[in-house]
Amino acid sequence: MDTIKTPARWNLNNLQYGLDLDKLKKHLRNIKEKLTDIEARSALGILKENDLVTLSKIIKQIESAESFYYCLATENIETSFLTSLNASISKLKSQVRCIISDLQESLHNMSEKEIVEWSNSISQKRFIAEILNDRARTSSEEKKISSFIGETLSCLEDIYRQLRNNLKVRIELGNGENELSFTDADNLAMSHPDPTKRHLVFKELNHTLELQANVFASIYNQMAGLRLNENRIKNVDYLDESLKLNGISKTTLNVMWDAVDSYSNKFSEYLKIRAKEAEKGKLSWHELMSSSQDVTLKITISQAIEGITKSLENIDSKISEYVKDVISKDWVDVEQRKTKPHGGFCAPFIAEGESRISLSYDDSIDSARRLAHELGHAWHFQQMKDVPSLRFSEETFEMTMAETSSIFFETAFINYVIKDTRDVSIKKAILGWKIERSLNYLMSIRGAFLFENSFYEYRKNEQLDAKQVEKLSLQCQEKAFGNGLSEYEPYVWIKYGQFYQADVSFYNYPYSFGFLLSIGLLEISKGNELFQKKFQEFLSETGMLPLEQLIKKHFNLDLTQHEFWEKSIQRLLEDINQYENC
Repeated sequence: MDTIKTPARWNLNNLQYGLDLDKLKKHLRNIKEKLTDIEARSALGILKENDLVTLSKIIKQIESAESFYYCLATENIETSFLTSLNASISKLKSQVRCIISDLQESLHNMSEKEIVEWSNSISQKRFIAEILNDRARTSSEEKKISSFIGETLSCLEDIYRQLRNNLKVRIELGNGENELSFTDADNLAMSHPDPTKRHLVFKELNHTLELQANVFASIYNQMAGLRLNENRIKNVDYLDESLKLNGISKTTLNVMWDAVDSYSNKFSEYLKIRAKEAEKGKLSWHELMSSSQDVTLKITISQAIEGITKSLENIDSKISEYVKDVISKDWVDVEQRKTKPHGGFCAPFIAEGESRISLSYDDSIDSARRLAHELGHAWHFQQMKDVPSLRFSEETFEMTMAETSSIFFETAFINYVIKDTRDVSIKKAILGWKIERSLNYLMSIRGAFLFENSFYEYRKNEQLDAKQVEKLSLQCQEKAFGNGLSEYEPYVWIKYGQFYQADVSFYNYPYSFGFLLSIGLLEISKGNELFQKKFQEFLSETGMLPLEQLIKKHFNLDLTQHEFWEKSIQRLLEDINQYENC
């Protein structure tokens, strides 16, 4: 029974420029003019504190504009405007980075005495630390090259999105021939209630992708090549930058994957159980990934919000109240429309103290889970302090931390739904769905990591054509799933936009990391009165210390040890045992 009423659409008009696109363009022009003025003063001498304060504020404004761009991309906005807006934001970010690089170059040419005098004139000591620390690590020329590469990657990401969004899948579904967009076809391929039609759309979508695979392979090759060239200039390994941005060491990543691999045979046992239930030798990738449609439980948006708030009440009443607050302020958009991508996102407006959440809600348990996931991101953003900085948050915001918060929320919600469900058959179906979500984090994402890692190794020497990319992707999936499936997905590398993110490479392992870390934190939260305060402080200090140090500081956990990861995996094994005995 519905107890909470919520609007389907968000409110964008109460942000700075609302949906007045002319006002938005004027705002960006004003930012550019301010940056040009700062550049002119920089050419005449070392920048003073008032310029640095202005620059810090501009960085926040650009970040808000970028978040607003992601929101606009789900609205009925002219594609040419969105492309132009994305390019303008990328150029502004490059302009900021060039100003910082020039400042660091000027400091490099100054005597120690002059640097001390300049430092003494700056009251905001954070600025000094950021500039001098970065100056020590990266030369001005390298930063300018990185800025150019970043802008080019952003353009390639936009080309990928336009190409993917312009795809048309022609298919007969019993009501005449349909022409589906990529988003519609992908949604139906994974969520159509009729398994036969699900498979038909999946097959036709892949046929359409096959015809365009060489173009997508070219884009991906170029993006990886640009990153590898930048790595050579910086004399770093392609994974080093990702690990640094995520606040973890290679040791921790390897220990986590070792723990996952050591239990892969246990995970495969569940795949065998599910195949036996389906009276098959093995399930296919598509059958496993779309099995959530077999869960008959329907959850309205109001019921989802109520369940999410109740699931979090015992952990921290402030969180459950925050969820209600987010809904009442119209920060969430759950309307189904063609302009929305598959999945969801949470766009932060940290300077404004707000967020906006987008997803297509369809009353399924998976869309309820997505809502909980995105609310976890919003809670995380709410804890982060709006401190003056000369860095963009993408340089300090750790995805490992972000996914810990979001998966913490979704896992708490799923556990609540299972506990609250009285019908034994539905409870078992939800439990199976939960296990499959868990295996997605530990097996499917493991395959994505293996693929990206292998691709970069091959790409050091040569480009890979579409067939080679497809073969590599299939090999990595087979390894990650322990050869436990009958068929794999040849076009994951096209369908998943994460591979084409301009700002982030290896947009995969942080999910596995966050999943296992969140399970561990949920265990710690049980009966722990200090957890609420520790968890908030942990999230609020995002980027101030590497995640490994923060987790040690607040929870005294050593992530370089197998014990923690194995304990988290044990929770999943308990779920599998419970499912088998249902």
